[in-house]
Amino acid sequence: MVDSTTILLVVITILTGVFVWSRRTYVYWQRRRVKFVRPTHLLGNLKEVLKLENSFALQLRNFYFDKRFENEPLVGIYLFHQPALLLRDLELVRTVLIEDFVSFSNRFAKCHQHQDNIARFNLFFSKNPEWREIRTRLSPVFTAGKIKQMFALMEEIGTDLEIYLNKLTRNFEKHNAPIVQVKDICDLYNTDMIASLAFGFRSYSLRNTQTEIGFHSRQMFMLSFRRAIDFCVIFFLPKFVKLLNARFFAEDHADFLRRTIVSVIKERENSGKMRNDLIEALLTLKKEADLNQDETHFTHQPDYLVAQAAIFEIGGIETSGVMAFALYELAKQPKIQTRLRTEICSAYEACSGSLTYEKVMELQYLNMVVDETLRKYPLLPFLERECTPINKKRFYSFRPHAECYARRGMPVFISNFAIHYDPKYWPNPDLFDPERFTTEQKKTHKPMSYLPFGAGPHNCIGMSIGLLQLKLGLIHFLREHCVEFCEKTVDSIEFDMKFALLSNKDGIYLRIVKCV
Repeated sequence: MVDSTTILLVVITILTGVFVWSRRTYVYWQRRRVKFVRPTHLLGNLKEVLKLENSFALQLRNFYFDKRFENEPLVGIYLFHQPALLLRDLELVRTVLIEDFVSFSNRFAKCHQHQDNIARFNLFFSKNPEWREIRTRLSPVFTAGKIKQMFALMEEIGTDLEIYLNKLTRNFEKHNAPIVQVKDICDLYNTDMIASLAFGFRSYSLRNTQTEIGFHSRQMFMLSFRRAIDFCVIFFLPKFVKLLNARFFAEDHADFLRRTIVSVIKERENSGKMRNDLIEALLTLKKEADLNQDETHFTHQPDYLVAQAAIFEIGGIETSGVMAFALYELAKQPKIQTRLRTEICSAYEACSGSLTYEKVMELQYLNMVVDETLRKYPLLPFLERECTPINKKRFYSFRPHAECYARRGMPVFISNFAIHYDPKYWPNPDLFDPERFTTEQKKTHKPMSYLPFGAGPHNCIGMSIGLLQLKLGLIHFLREHCVEFCEKTVDSIEFDMKFALLSNKDGIYLRIVKCV
């Protein structure tokens, strides 16, 4: 039988080993004379994130604005035991995202290669060279011509939004107009848009708020204990993804996606129905591969098709939050809202009550409002890349912009959220001011200071659809209605520390008033 002395010695030995390992690990940046954020043993710089006292996006923004680093081009941080870098200099940002993309062509995050195929095969998680092949084959789907063909489908959802708002405000006088959580309405709008464009069917969430796709979309980023562990492993400890069986898409969600997309694809193939959506575009690629007898084409594997639709579900969820923030800012500044509504109403008059794709693209002030919203509330509040030097080199040099080397496999982060609030590039950054994005003002913007969709080859492939979706949401929301502050509206946005993306802590409550 093991005596207590032996047990004590084993414990002391283990703790000593952990302490020595920790000390050696956390002097990495100190030895390289790179200024760094002081870590907590074993947790690195993730202590507040793991305790749900801060989100990782807000944590990165705090590091960016730390006075100790205000003159530094980059900052050393630790993800548990893993040394990482936060870039502050825009020339370094350009280098990583554009000029030397080949050395940072993958994201650091990783999903399970066998248990999570829907995540593995979509553009967000796929690695080179697979990523480049999928991106190349999908790019023609998102040209202006293809998006123009989808416009009619998007307008159907916009009309449903107007009908929903009219029902909501019916029989209400202006002084007692309904008060709503606007993100709930934006969620319904975006759920219907996702279903129509990416999944190939009408979900009618705006007519029946309880839908299966709506349920799964809402569950996507709701953190249970297990989901929190999965996300932590996928984004911060990717080497342990297989060991801990971490999944980005929960099993029931993945089953729903497979069942839905496979069913729609079979129905399309049997009926020959044309609909100008993502499903049709993917089927067109599949037919082209069949004609060329290309059995290696990604469309021949069902999970590849499901994965491409799934990534737009995630994008739609993000767009929902941005639309809610836009309505909040417009309610806060009625003069801006009035000017935007005037432009929208004038556009409908010019088109005899039926808006066209070309007319939406011409709405200059709407573009400015959307651009400013994405500055304050970018869809993805940080960008991350993995250092992958070419020619199997072990290190990548950031000279002449910084006296620092990144080793192979090291994660590199860019806080576009912080850059968008840096007064060096955006005077009075907390103020919502669409005038920053006039044609003349855009010419004065510092390159790489505006990154709502990333930049370079890895930028968001669905950017154009996302922008159009957001613009149409605002158009149909404000065409006959306006938003106002009420007794439940917060004076300023306080971001939810427990949510990975940008979300207001207590919701965004506004009064919806019928204006026509």
